[in-house]
Amino acid sequence: MASARPPQVHLLSNGNYHVMVSSAGGGYSRWRGLALTRWREDVTCDNWGAFCYIRDPAEGHVWSTTTQPTLQQADSYEAVFSPGRATFRRLDHGIDVTTDIAVSSDDDVELRRIRISNRSSVRRTLDITSYAEIVLAPGATDSAHPAFEKLFVETEILGEAQAIVCTRRARAPGEPTPSMFHLLATQQLQGEAVSYETDRARFIGRGRSTTDPQALDRNAVLSGSAGSVLDPVAAIRCCIRLDPGEAATVDLVTGVASTHEACTDLVRKYQQQAMADRVVCSASTYSQAVLSALA
Repeated sequence: MASARPPQVHLLSNGNYHVMVSSAGGGYSRWRGLALTRWREDVTCDNWGAFCYIRDPAEGHVWSTTTQPTLQQADSYEAVFSPGRATFRRLDHGIDVTTDIAVSSDDDVELRRIRISNRSSVRRTLDITSYAEIVLAPGATDSAHPAFEKLFVETEILGEAQAIVCTRRARAPGEPTPSMFHLLATQQLQGEAVSYETDRARFIGRGRSTTDPQALDRNAVLSGSAGSVLDPVAAIRCCIRLDPGEAATVDLVTGVASTHEACTDLVRKYQQQAMADRVVCSASTYSQAVLSALA
């Protein structure tokens, strides 16, 4: 169950790219006045944002790296907000998960680094699935006419890069057409295929919600749909296997650029683990420098 207390929030930014995240894991990503992911202000639910699900196919357990969106009670849970970083730690079913969220000081990119450790005494196979609803439009416009705005976002799967690129089509000559990407990177795939979904209806299912989407049902797979979908999302799934005491790291990188070409350049850049490491290492230093300049 979710806590009855109002969630605390943390803001991360490099001046152009902004992330708000609550202690329960809800929040938004914005860039130069555009909402990148869908969010609605609702303190009673706090169930909008970019999320990551964990599924244990053998045991049938499904939970998320933060309280939202599954609302599963963890054996232990902690949210720590520090300069330039938000950290979530939880333990469920013998699996210890730590998530660090940071915004790059160099590029308009956010990183969610998820470290998963097997504290149980048996080998575990886990599906890791990211999820975010894509907007690429001013938040007020999306709130007023969501069904209409969704029609102008086109999705593309870059299989070799393990990424999804979303581009807003122009409605009039000269209108900006920004693109954003969502990328999954890990060194522990062991030959398992990465799968994708960009259609919200196929991910959530009829009469379902992000708390219990059909894509997390036992044996459910992601369809790989892409193109001019009616309700665009970015969801990527990978499978990892962990022996007792073993750990794996999964990086979920989201970024945005003014053009499709610049966006794909960022995809290639952040496929390199060294770039993701730089985001984590420099975030706190950059935040402290900004605070000192404002003092």
